[in-house]
Amino acid sequence: MNETITSLLEKLKGKPLVVWGARMTGIGFSRFSRKNDLNLIGFVDSDPSLYGKFIDGVEIGGPESIRELKEKHENLVVVVAVSIKEDEIIHTLEGFGLSTADYINFNSLCGTIFTIDVAGTCNLSCPSCAQSMDELSKSKGFMSLEDFKEITKKIVSEVDLVTHFSLYSWGEPFLHPNLNKIIRHTHSLGIAAAVSSNLSIRSAKQVDAIVKAAPDYLKISVSGYYHDVYNSTHTGGDVNLVKSNLYRLKYLMEKYKASIFVDVNYHLYKNNTGIDQVKMKELCDELGFAFSPSYANLTPVERLIDYREGKMSNATRDIAKLLLVSVEKGVEIGGPFGKLPCRFMTNQLNINWDKSVPLCCVCFEHDTSTIAKDYLTVSLEEISKRKLTHPLCTKCIEYGFPSYLLGVNQEAWHKEANKYIARQS
Repeated sequence: MNETITSLLEKLKGKPLVVWGARMTGIGFSRFSRKNDLNLIGFVDSDPSLYGKFIDGVEIGGPESIRELKEKHENLVVVVAVSIKEDEIIHTLEGFGLSTADYINFNSLCGTIFTIDVAGTCNLSCPSCAQSMDELSKSKGFMSLEDFKEITKKIVSEVDLVTHFSLYSWGEPFLHPNLNKIIRHTHSLGIAAAVSSNLSIRSAKQVDAIVKAAPDYLKISVSGYYHDVYNSTHTGGDVNLVKSNLYRLKYLMEKYKASIFVDVNYHLYKNNTGIDQVKMKELCDELGFAFSPSYANLTPVERLIDYREGKMSNATRDIAKLLLVSVEKGVEIGGPFGKLPCRFMTNQLNINWDKSVPLCCVCFEHDTSTIAKDYLTVSLEEISKRKLTHPLCTKCIEYGFPSYLLGVNQEAWHKEANKYIARQS
């Protein structure tokens, strides 16, 4: 056991712990907690859609519950376990009267959060996704199980504390023929596995195998309940197949007693905030899955830069018109947070299916954004250095895009989106 983990356990052993962060980073800490026999008594999150749900039998509450828990447990410690918005959370905790002795910024100990895009292809062609952009160069394929094992071996040798891997970025992991084996290998390392899917998957056998492997977190990406609305932004998918697979997921989770936190991520556009949103939420409530609406934005960075410089394609112009919050307004909303470090650069590392390393998770163009051709042959320290001077990163920061892409200041996003919704009602 290395010094970082030993020191962390000394601070946490015997104390009641509340984890702020009920998605992948927090779920990763939950697995770490079980492994090290820590006293995890609660989860909190800023997202109301998660309230009342459970992770490993522990209920998720809102931030205000921390005050009550602190009164009950004098030596309570809050573990801030999120990937990109810890600055806002720490500010809130200090507003509650907590001192630095009362909370731990888990990311500062992890150092780097890893995303491994095991599938470099997708079965859909969503207009808001880089996979649909023919003008961007891309490589297509699947990471071999052998490469995955070598990559994870290097990761755990370079980083003191790793609690989870996100096994997706731009690709569709459910297409990977060995995804179940990749999940099982991740678990064999004592590390949690996160998977995302559009769930428009026709292979019942594949869905069965993945549920049996039990990824800790499964995000389902949808943007409608009925075909016409769904297919306008999840182009090429079959929403009825998605709904059928949601029922299949529930059945298989009960059959195999698989502990999977299923989070249905509903992408909000101008055309899907009515009955489609209501019906999809009702379905999620019926199945006991989290329903998490989130505002669609314009990605990848290459497309954003073209938009800012007036060089956008017709496809970009069309998808921009569907956004509930315009790019300009989103950048303005994030402006007050523009001086904060870009979390995509400082604490995240992406690895593509072919072992290449892109600048960050919000860029895509293979020829220009690749900073290392093979993760196995370049040190983590060298990769971090290469990020600092990349021209794409410099321009992204210059235009104020990091805070927009991070979606900071969600209250202002809600207010802006509700202006449009109110006009339509």
